[in-house]
Amino acid sequence: MTKGECTMKKIFAVLLSAALCAGMLAGCGSKPAASGDSTEMKEGQTIQTVVDRIIDEVGIAMPAEIDDTLMKDVFYIDPEKDVDEYYGQFAMVNVSADNLLAVKAKPEQKDAVIEAMGKRLKDVQASFANYLPDQSEKAQKGRVVDRGNYVFLVILGESPESFDDDLDRAVKIIDEAFAA
Repeated sequence: MTKGECTMKKIFAVLLSAALCAGMLAGCGSKPAASGDSTEMKEGQTIQTVVDRIIDEVGIAMPAEIDDTLMKDVFYIDPEKDVDEYYGQFAMVNVSADNLLAVKAKPEQKDAVIEAMGKRLKDVQASFANYLPDQSEKAQKGRVVDRGNYVFLVILGESPESFDDDLDRAVKIIDEAFAA
């Protein structure tokens, strides 16, 4: 093999390596948000304004604000480690399944927050499985909704006849809070 052939092979190997590295790095880039699926809230919107609007329009039985202790003990979320901010309320009576929690998760903790809210949803579903059929139905229809790093636990509704509409209204309020 001549010196020129050897040099050409080295150049080819370097170029091939560079192309592979560039391809790998391109795969690591973030994708732009799909149209209508923005992950930033509109100006003037906060997680508290969203929760308050949902409560005003849908309602919550005997609401109590969720604090750091409840976040850890009941919702399985560490406010210091897992979230940038949160706000929520839930029913302080054992005859209502109502839970409404909004969390702006730290990016690296979003999956853990979704999992924790799913666990809370299952807890509420289990607690009403053999108790108060209307609240059991409400809990079964509960949802964990995520928009970017924002995650919402929604278990609400005024009556069995309106549970689906009430949940749809809550999700619509969430969607309206985000920039298009």
